[in-house]
Amino acid sequence: MERHTYIRLAKIDELIRGKRYPNCRKMAEEFEVSQRTILRDIEAMKDSLGAPILFSKEKNGYYYGSSGFSLPELKLSEGELLAVLLGAEIMSKYKNTPFEAAISRAFEKLQLLLPNSVTINPTKIDEFISFDIRQTRELDKESAKVFEVLVKAIKDKNGVEVNYYVIGRNAMQKRVIDPYHLRHTQGSWYLIGYCHLRKDIRTFSVNQIKGIKALPQKFEVQKDFSVEKFFADSWSFQEGGSITKVVVKLDKAVARWFVDRKLHASQQTKENKDGSLTLTFKVAGTNEIKRWILSQGHWAKMIEPESLRKEIREETRRMYNK
Repeated sequence: MERHTYIRLAKIDELIRGKRYPNCRKMAEEFEVSQRTILRDIEAMKDSLGAPILFSKEKNGYYYGSSGFSLPELKLSEGELLAVLLGAEIMSKYKNTPFEAAISRAFEKLQLLLPNSVTINPTKIDEFISFDIRQTRELDKESAKVFEVLVKAIKDKNGVEVNYYVIGRNAMQKRVIDPYHLRHTQGSWYLIGYCHLRKDIRTFSVNQIKGIKALPQKFEVQKDFSVEKFFADSWSFQEGGSITKVVVKLDKAVARWFVDRKLHASQQTKENKDGSLTLTFKVAGTNEIKRWILSQGHWAKMIEPESLRKEIREETRRMYNK
């Protein structure tokens, strides 16, 4: 039996078991299939699965003539169960977004597929496997509303006017943006869109948008824009800037933590005879990689470019003076 058919049968079973007396017309509308398909489902439940389904003229719907019937369990492999658990873990990070209700409904439907007993105990899953998924910064009510407006504006290709809090200036700015894409990274949500003030595609933190309204003006996404291309050379999510070759040498004391790690798509790793590592990257903009280098402390030696060496030297001097 195909899974989409099983999902439909499980829903029919739930409606009948709940004494809601569903009929073919209502179920066909709900499942967006023909009444003939629902009739085949009912016949399959009766003939192949032994369901005691009867039709009530008074209630104009189906009911079970006797108790004790249950659908056969759909068995999940350990891999499939882990996939469901991973999905649940990921989706739990999307609170206060328009996705939350849809996610909740999806998992309610998935529960219909889960057997009463499985060969692996989900409550014990963390004893041998866990998922390191960064916690999403929860959107407050204002930001959740902003998020909802952005989702609709992106879908309908409408521009938006926002009041944007610029942290560096500690000031609010009014911006008109053509919203292209919402991206979740580093535990927060970001908007990528064309900024009419800067005449360029920029990234905006959703939590820093303190007011928003959709505009009647329509827009077209630039033909050469793609999210993959936009972030292709960034260290994390910082966009823009020329491509810079960055070479860092990591002391052997920390090298073992990075020898098998891929920090960036452009990364080249050289293992040195003294146990150290030389990492070479080509990144767009250097602010983010500079912060990563600083986070490695005295175990990281900046090789090139010289301009970044000077920036890091100045940064450490300021840190020391504070």
